[in-house]
Amino acid sequence: MSIKHQLKAKFGVELDEMIERFNQKKKDTFDYDNSALPAWGDNTMPNFITDLIEDSSFLSELTLEEGVKGYRDIALLNADITLQAKTGCTTSPDGSVVFTEARLTTVLLQAGIEFCNEDLNGKITQILNVLGTKKQNGQLPADLESILIAYLTRVISKKAQNLVLNGDTLSGDAELALMDGLVKIMDASATMAVYTTPITVAVGFTAANGYDIAKGLYKTVDPEVLDAGIPIKMYMGRTEALTVLEQWNTANPYTQKEVDSSTTNMMFDLPLMGIMIETLPQLNGTDKAYVIPLSLAFLGTDEMADMDLEIKYDDYNDKLKAEASFRLGTQIVWDKYFTRLEFTP
Repeated sequence: MSIKHQLKAKFGVELDEMIERFNQKKKDTFDYDNSALPAWGDNTMPNFITDLIEDSSFLSELTLEEGVKGYRDIALLNADITLQAKTGCTTSPDGSVVFTEARLTTVLLQAGIEFCNEDLNGKITQILNVLGTKKQNGQLPADLESILIAYLTRVISKKAQNLVLNGDTLSGDAELALMDGLVKIMDASATMAVYTTPITVAVGFTAANGYDIAKGLYKTVDPEVLDAGIPIKMYMGRTEALTVLEQWNTANPYTQKEVDSSTTNMMFDLPLMGIMIETLPQLNGTDKAYVIPLSLAFLGTDEMADMDLEIKYDDYNDKLKAEASFRLGTQIVWDKYFTRLEFTP
């Protein structure tokens, strides 16, 4: 039996399958790096253990706005009418309707990936290549396809969430400087509700004050937000959330709060307050916390499918290449209904 048929029997896939979907954010060209591997010794297929990638589910909680090719103005309406006593048939109209807007701007991002399958030869990774040099270089090794797609999709999601949350056009980080993210937008808001704790910046979150800080932040939320019944969550880092639990559980040994271990992000109800706390990796160790009405926080894109990449073979250079262009942006509206934490200087 040929090696090709042996591999098909062992792994259940044809080695000449072409990858159809691939994801990567921002301009980032790379190739295989197997320099750390020893010279090839046998034909045993390696087990690939990928690096760890943090959860990036926050983006799915935002209000998605598609079809934004450059910017889109989100129309805002505020109306008021005066309740009066009526005498006979006489009426006295008294009210107003105010239209304003918030601009959701997306930035155009480019992604590029390049592979040279010849670099897999000479090491244990050569078993991944199909028989025949031309065939070898013209396709992504099938046994890598599912691994790379799963892994790089998570990398992309992580980087997109980093940008949407911590983006800052003044950042020294080239990836974060692509646009302003939610943290910068919320921190710069002059009309957003602010809970200023008497605890100083130098102290920050500790096991002795975590619950008190979270409770104070929740009690600062505009009651209209709570009474309107729109979904809200309190977001902070895992380090900060642990102090909330520590203070509560220490003071309440008979009503201790447990955390659902089945989720990647830590999530739990703030005891006695009726709000969910969710941790975000991008806020870990920052001493920042926000209460966000999710229906008022927008994620803008032209089309989500634009982030998909097709692998194409460059027969002149014997390399596999992929490119994609997509748009990404974020904005909040009615920021008076958002709440942020600030420590005393």
